[in-house]
Amino acid sequence: MPHAAAASERPLTHTLITGASTGLGLELARLFAADGHPLVLVARSADRLEALADVLRRDFEIDVRVMPADLAAPGAAEALAERLLAEGPGIRHLVNNAGIGAYGPFASRPASLYADLLDLNVRALTTLTHRLLGPMLALPKGERRGVMNVASTAAFQPGPLMAVYFASKSYVLSFSEALHEELRGTGVLACAFCPGPTRTEFFRHDAMIPPGAVADDGTIDPAALARYESRDRRRMDATLAARIGYRGYLAGRAIVIPGRRNALMARLPGLLPRALIRRVVHRMMRK
Repeated sequence: MPHAAAASERPLTHTLITGASTGLGLELARLFAADGHPLVLVARSADRLEALADVLRRDFEIDVRVMPADLAAPGAAEALAERLLAEGPGIRHLVNNAGIGAYGPFASRPASLYADLLDLNVRALTTLTHRLLGPMLALPKGERRGVMNVASTAAFQPGPLMAVYFASKSYVLSFSEALHEELRGTGVLACAFCPGPTRTEFFRHDAMIPPGAVADDGTIDPAALARYESRDRRRMDATLAARIGYRGYLAGRAIVIPGRRNALMARLPGLLPRALIRRVVHRMMRK
């Protein structure tokens, strides 16, 4: 295809961040921008992206492009990659941050929710990595570039009551580790960033609200809301988590886990019987 050749010759100048409108994606956008990286921001909310882009352009005097997209939609990731390869800008760093969760007994949620979760957490991430990696490999070894995939400490064990989400993050971790090894010596980075529970909007999405916590009129049970707010105060600050992930990625680490407690929780499954781990995680998730 004619545009493929042109894409391979285009300078790789920008960092693409998915799920950039809130949470870790927003914080990572600020970190890349502060270091002078031009950006391509992707998320469903065009208004939020435009507002963030305006701030980053003003504060850091960089080019910031906004490409709103629902990457869980059929063909959306392919269309985004095709647009970038055909029209530019060239992507030097890819941050696959977009993702959703689903809380509750597996059978209690609709199959369509799990399909969207897997399409976003797994398929879109894999597609963008595959399509944008080729031009990165064509660069000289000394030019830093790569892929940062946002996984989770959930990747290290099975997760009763969030079975599909935990499994999707296990895929991201395994895929990223394997890619890191494949790319050894090429100059291309591949990193799995594995934060633990973090203060973001992730836990406020409808699919993460426990079944039964919402009344018929749409209000959330006060007791459930109080429990949520108590847990949220104990979660890691998103700005701090993103900073640790960003530094670890640029340092060339295969896996980055922010915080000692999160690192310990990631190691425990390898030290204890899996049957015990399943029961402990189930008990924790019920709370």
